[in-house]
Amino acid sequence: MNKKHRYVPLEQIIPGTVLADELLDKLGHVLLPAGTSLTPAILKAVANHNIHHLSITIDHDQSEDEVHADAENKAHQLQRLEKIFRHAPYEKPTETLRTYIERYRRNETS
Repeated sequence: MNKKHRYVPLEQIIPGTVLADELLDKLGHVLLPAGTSLTPAILKAVANHNIHHLSITIDHDQSEDEVHADAENKAHQLQRLEKIFRHAPYEKPTETLRTYIERYRRNETS
């Protein structure tokens, strides 16, 4: 199976995506090696390093349009939470429910 890579905005990357190239810091030190499966914790840490795009591996069989459509769908689902919870009282049960739903939609299982 042929693999190719594509630069994708960090907010569109879902956990389980594979890093195509080494991720380097400003000094050229390797932060993450190529082939790393990205977890929610890694994505959060990368965002804290002021990184906005990553080179990810894409299956040759999967078109770029499909990858883009998946990312748009994920972003739409997360935006929908804002509308669903716009009038909710922000008490502990509501916050807990929203957190669980958001983690589910981001495919975060931990």
